Amino acid sequence: MLIPEEMSRIIIVGSKESMKKTIEVLYKSESIHVIDFPADEQGFSLGSPLPESSEASKKLLKLRALEKDLGLTNGPVKGTVPVSKIKAELEMSMEELDKELGAVIEAKAKAAARLNELQIEKKSLEPFVKIELPLELYKGYYTIGVIAGHVNGDPTSDIKKVSPDAEVFASKDGKNFAIFYPLKDANAVQDILVKKGFVEVQIPSGKGMPSDRVKEIDEEILKLQASLEESTKKLDEIREKFGLTVAAADEQLSIEVQVAETPLRFGTTPHAFIIDGWVPTADVDKLRRALEEGVGDKVFLDVLETAKRFEGHAHDTGHIQLIDYGKKDETPSKQSNNRTVKKFEFLTEMISTPKYNEIDPSFVLAITFPLFFGLMVGDVGYGIAFASLGALGLKKCRSPEWRTIATMLFFGGIWAIIIGYFMFGEALGMHFEPMGDELTWSTLLHTNIDMPFISEPFSKLHDVKILLFISLMIGFAHLAMGFGIGFYNKTIRYGLKHAVMEKFSWLLILIGGWFLLIYIIDMLVAPLDSWGFPLLDMYLYISLAMIIPGVVMAYLGEGGGALLELPGLMSNVMSYTRLTAIGMSKAGLAFAFNTLAFEIIIDVTKEVDIVFAIVALAVFIVGQLMVFILGIISAGMHSIRLHYVELFQKFYEGGGVKFDPLRIVRKITTEKAGE
Repeated sequence: MLIPEEMSRIIIVGSKESMKKTIEVLYKSESIHVIDFPADEQGFSLGSPLPESSEASKKLLKLRALEKDLGLTNGPVKGTVPVSKIKAELEMSMEELDKELGAVIEAKAKAAARLNELQIEKKSLEPFVKIELPLELYKGYYTIGVIAGHVNGDPTSDIKKVSPDAEVFASKDGKNFAIFYPLKDANAVQDILVKKGFVEVQIPSGKGMPSDRVKEIDEEILKLQASLEESTKKLDEIREKFGLTVAAADEQLSIEVQVAETPLRFGTTPHAFIIDGWVPTADVDKLRRALEEGVGDKVFLDVLETAKRFEGHAHDTGHIQLIDYGKKDETPSKQSNNRTVKKFEFLTEMISTPKYNEIDPSFVLAITFPLFFGLMVGDVGYGIAFASLGALGLKKCRSPEWRTIATMLFFGGIWAIIIGYFMFGEALGMHFEPMGDELTWSTLLHTNIDMPFISEPFSKLHDVKILLFISLMIGFAHLAMGFGIGFYNKTIRYGLKHAVMEKFSWLLILIGGWFLLIYIIDMLVAPLDSWGFPLLDMYLYISLAMIIPGVVMAYLGEGGGALLELPGLMSNVMSYTRLTAIGMSKAGLAFAFNTLAFEIIIDVTKEVDIVFAIVALAVFIVGQLMVFILGIISAGMHSIRLHYVELFQKFYEGGGVKFDPLRIVRKITTEKAGE
């Protein structure tokens, strides 16, 4: 369906003792989008979690603490575990894991703490290692002061002048000094040191030579590092043993907590509960039967309304900052696209979720995005590479972001192959068939390649005017599609009259602009009689006959702002020339690398030296990789821009609420019927 599914608002009322069974039925049906019950509703209070919530929450907190110690938060695990096995073995597994993990974590923590202490101590000893004085000589004096640190230059002579009884000990490299001086000369000595840029270091405690202590520390550090490696190895073994079980238990406990806390979204009285929500109209009877079978006559389902798509008139206010009072009661949108179009829903939702009463633009993206991508690439070689990379991504990737990129590459690559073969007849920047003096595959392979179904392929570098004209025609068609969808959206939301005034008016202006552009090209650029355009002399009058009424209608429908948007429409059309510009830039870059490799470094029409052939091949490969990477970025980015900036502004409002039913999502756990 192009428009979100029809929704019905329902309430479910039942006795409190039947609430748990009702929740189970609702999760299995996966069809109700619950509206959070207002906390201030008179006569009602919010529901309380089911009794099992407390125990499951405690287990989950303990389990996640173990997960953190185990390092399972760093990434997903592979495999699945039956729910029945988790429930049967959870307590035993957590006790065993806690016992094994606790000892390893404690040993690892102690070793890490001790290692940190030793490293700090070693760093404090380093300035004293080369001074060669026992550590005990630095302390224990009553009339002598001791200071140590770094000095710029030897301060011995200057200190001797102010304190003849002072002793200065220097390290072998002359960077560190220990100064012993009478306390009566302290100020004079310190003045000398300050002038020398002295930086004091703390004198470490202990006895013996600093070098001996450093050796002891190094030996202990080696032992501690070995201990840490052993602990890490044991952690890896424990992770391998318990990783899947712990991740599966986390998922199951999370589900139990989620289900048990669902009543917090309900309204309750001392003896009853009430659920307010949206259900697809087609699923209402199915849900009613499921409740009757699962709960019986203790609950009652009633349909309050079937959501209407008609809103009454409201002018376009996309340029006005509105206060958001929340979307609590807004009808949610459930997109019902086929498997292929679903792959493009993420691109739509990057902007916003479609409203309940507007067309989902994902189907447009599914059609024209790969087409634009393929037109900008237009090369069989790159198309095969893109499609292959996209197919691999769809097979391996799981995140929606990467699957979306893979989808773009796969379908865009297919269109690049088709357009590259039938329209441009080229691969890796070179045409298949001979084209004058141009480097082609026929030249490179020393044979005359005759490609079937190709008559006169376009050249991206030589047929620029024709390709620009084609790009503009695509722009008009694409924007006309946008205004057409906008006309439909306005019709179902505000009625035919407002759709005509606000969208059909712009469609008239756009079509009139097309006639005017054809007339201008015929008069000023190149005659178009041979292109099959009839009555070219009348196009100016036809354009005025469409543009003038269109402008008047747009003014009446949207006000003076419509006049300010007229230049923007012309800019939107011109923006589609990027379809040609990106193709030209890619073709020009590929041409440069191909020429450098096969006409400058080597001449493929003559005998080739093996060394130069290898160099030429390297240049060719590097160049093609650059074109390939730039093709992904430029074609993908500009294609999506033409949709977001040019097309969507013509019809898409967005800001809807995504249909989010009560459901259980399992990735690691598996549940059989009856569990």
